[in-house]
This record gives sequence, C-alpha cells and structure tokens, in this order.
Amino acid sequence: MQENGQESSLSDFEAARSKLRQRWELASVLNFFKVFEPVIESNLKISAEEIETALILPNKSLAQIHISLLKGIPPVNKNLKDPDGWIVSLSKKLAMWWPWVAEGDLPLTTAKGAEVSKYKELDPTIRLVVLKALCEIRADQHDVVSYINDGVKFKNEMSTFRKNNIGEDGKGTSYWYDGNEVIGFRLYKEVNTFKKNEIQTIWETLATNLEEFQKVVDEYSSSKSKLEVAVSGAVENEVMPVLNKLQKKKERAMQKKRNEERIINNFCRVGITRSCRSSRPISYTFDEYDKAINEAIRETKRTKTKEDEKNQKKETPVVNKDSDSDSEEEDNHENNESTESDSNSSKLESEQVSKNSSNEDSEEESQEEEESHENNDDNNDKNNENDSSEDELVVKSEIENGKKRGIKKVGGDGSLEEMRNFGAKKRLRQRPNRNTAIESAIVCDSEDESLSGNSDS
Repeated sequence: MQENGQESSLSDFEAARSKLRQRWELASVLNFFKVFEPVIESNLKISAEEIETALILPNKSLAQIHISLLKGIPPVNKNLKDPDGWIVSLSKKLAMWWPWVAEGDLPLTTAKGAEVSKYKELDPTIRLVVLKALCEIRADQHDVVSYINDGVKFKNEMSTFRKNNIGEDGKGTSYWYDGNEVIGFRLYKEVNTFKKNEIQTIWETLATNLEEFQKVVDEYSSSKSKLEVAVSGAVENEVMPVLNKLQKKKERAMQKKRNEERIINNFCRVGITRSCRSSRPISYTFDEYDKAINEAIRETKRTKTKEDEKNQKKETPVVNKDSDSDSEEEDNHENNESTESDSNSSKLESEQVSKNSSNEDSEEESQEEEESHENNDDNNDKNNENDSSEDELVVKSEIENGKKRGIKKVGGDGSLEEMRNFGAKKRLRQRPNRNTAIESAIVCDSEDESLSGNSDS
C-alpha cells in the first residue's frame, strides 16, 4: 500500500511538473530572473527545476523568491521576516497592481490571516500566474526601468531585454532558446493557432538537459521540415558546446564532492575504531602490579633472546665441507695460497737463520775448548731441532693463514695438506744454518789489537 501511495504521489508530481512546462509564464519568470539578477541582488542561485519544485510543493526557496521581489516594491512590509508574513504582504501588493499586470480575477484576496491557508491550497499553475504578476510589478519599479534605459543607451543591448527566437516558419510556429549556467538551458516551441477570432497558444518545453538537447538535434537533423533542420543546426552550433562544458564542470564538481565525502567517511571510521578500542579496567592491587611487571620482564627477555640469536647467526662463519670439488676456481685459489705460504715461510726462514747464527756465536764463545767432534754432533742435533721447530712454525703460520683465508680441510680429523708444503721444507733442509760470512767478518776490539802488537814485538 505504501509503495502504491508513493508511486501515485510521484506520478502526480511529474504531472504537475509537465503542466508547468506547458505554460509560457514559466519561461517568462525564468527569463526575468536571468536578465534582472544584477538589479534584484537576491543571490538565490536557484535552478529552473528547483523553482518548479517550489511551485508544486511550497518550501523555503519559494519564500526566498517572493521576499527578494517584495523588498524592491515600496512600501516594504516589516513582517517579511515572519515565516508566512510574505504571503500577507503579497496579497496586499496584488490587490493594488492586479488589473495592470494580469487578467481575470485575483486568486488571492486579503482575508485577515486566511491568505496563508488559501495560498497553500492553490494549484501550482495559479501560483505560477501569481509569481509572474509579481515579476511584472517588480519590472515597473524605478531601478529596473533605469537599468533597462542605461543598457539600451550606453551598451546597446536590446537583445538582452527582448528575446528573439531562433527560427520560425511564418505560420505561427517558432522556437526559443534561453537560459544560463545557474538557471539552466531550455528549448521551447510555440504554436499559435487562430480559432473564432481568438489566438490559442500552445507552449511546449522540448529540452531541459544535455540528453534531451542531443535527442532534438538527432531527430530534427533528419527531418523533412526546413525549419526543424535549421533549429537542429543552431542548437548543435550554439547550445551543445556550452552544455558539454557545463556537463564536464558538473562531473568534476561531483567527483570532488565524492572525494570529500570519502575522506570524511574514512576519518569518521578511524575515529570510531579509536573511540571503540577496548581498554583494561584499572586495578590498584599489588597482585595486578606484580603481574604487569612479570609480563614486561618476559617480553624484554623474549626480545633479547631473539636479538642474540640473530647476532649469533651473523657472526658464525660458513664452512664449506665439500673437499672433493675439482673446479678451476678452487685450484687457482690453492695455487695463490701456496705461493703466499712459500713467501711467508721464506721470511720465517731468514729470521730463524739470523737467530740461530747469533745463538751459535754465543755458544762458540762459551765452548771454545770443546772438541771438534762434539761440536759437530751438537751442531747436527741443533740442526735437527731447528728443522723441526721451523716446520712447526711453518705449520702454525699456515694454520693461521688458513683460518683467515678459509683453507679447506682434508679428512675427518682436520689435518692440513702436507704435500703443498713439501717443497718449502725441502728447501729449508738444503740451506746452511751457519752464516760463514758473519764469522769471517769478526772485528777485533782495541784490547785484542794491543795484545797482538805486543806479541809481535
């Protein structure tokens, strides 16, 4: 039942709107607000659709329209600020001006407060006639007349105040185009017929938006009537570019409005989640305090253990256990290491030789009286010990270098490759341990020289 009631109300509303669009008074009212907006200074910015809706269902917009017009018609009533005070003032103005601005009987008479209820009961078309009469009264005021005279004398804008049609056939059919960005653009068709010495006018609104204008252009462009073809060309060249720009502007405004609404909705949602966030009840007992402290300690321990594990993983070196790889890169790496180990071993040999020579010199000075055979045995033993110690030093140096440079281990026991150092050990055994050049270059002290001189003498 409710749906049927809504559908019937919508159908009644659309029927009332179509009736209004069939009246030429509506086009006259819209043209009045377009032309004399600088004089009225109402700043209403109301579209034609909103005016139609206000005439069908009286609202605040209808009150603002009438108040803006009544303020320019002296004497100005002081009760215009009241909610329905403008209706009383309207009835008084119409009673004075009705014979000069309209025909027929006055639909709204003064009745000591009954005007309000009577006005609300009027048909929308009669409200339109009343509004048209009020616009005619406002146009007869001094400021509007001077505005027209100034525009005609100085600016030569007669077409602004007297609208010309865009086409006619000479048989009573004519087409009109009017509007602006605020009110909107409309295309009208007027048909005048003569019957029994009377002129009957049929007024029709052909288009009110971009889609309807495009439909008129498509239909009239293929028409057989020359007038309709001319109208379609005029609309396509003059009206359609303006409507396309307005449509793009409206789409951008709508997109901007949607973006703002989305931002506001997101902000509101964030606010709701934060305000509805669950919080623990406050407790001042020692047990709750101890519990909170223990939880905090556990969390810190967990974070520390995780950090320690990460650090250990970073510090532990990666050992490659694949010892049987025969790639060329590993062979080159081993060759480079062997050359470096030989150079290190040669340096160690030279240092050890110099140390051994100094030790032998000190032993020869202390053991000059020993026999040559014993000296030879001792020297052989020392050579063997030096060889073993040198081998140990070479092995230690290679172990240290291997740890730093990542030498691979052979076998499960971790023994180093000894064949690689065989050449270095062999060279150490072949080299002499005693430096004969140092022994031959012994310089005598001054006391020894004096003793030798005395003995010669």
